[in-house]
Amino acid sequence: MVKEQAKYIRKLSGEEALKRYILVVRESLKLFPSPGTMFTLKIGDKKIEAEVTLIEVWNQGGSKPSTEYHIDLSHHPDVFRPHYGQKVTLTRKKDTLYELN
Repeated sequence: MVKEQAKYIRKLSGEEALKRYILVVRESLKLFPSPGTMFTLKIGDKKIEAEVTLIEVWNQGGSKPSTEYHIDLSHHPDVFRPHYGQKVTLTRKKDTLYELN
């Protein structure tokens, strides 16, 4: 019996494409290592180190910040060139190895 691979699929917003990150919705956090834990991300034929980062976001009218989870790839412009509306798929290959398509 073949074990199904865990996948996270997302269509990038304009802000995500501009700032070069992938938003991870709270319901999908279980597919990734806990925030702050490094993992290997394979993009094409290159492998980079990445992590899910907790970001506090102040919304208009809010008395305290809400939280978002990002995979920040802004330091890797040579391997991650996103655009608005691009569909990205993150597939877990092993415990700490993920592939981005």
